[in-house]
Amino acid sequence: MVIKGQTAYVQAGAGIVYDSDPESEYQETLNKAKSLLEVSKK
Repeated sequence: MVIKGQTAYVQAGAGIVYDSDPESEYQETLNKAKSLLEVSKK
């Protein structure tokens, strides 16, 4: 996470393998980013 002024930048990803479900992987990245942003609000 990088914080510049009042803006926080986060990067999250997931491991894509042969039988990955694209929607599940996308949701995983959103959940990871959301967790980082929630912690930064405290």
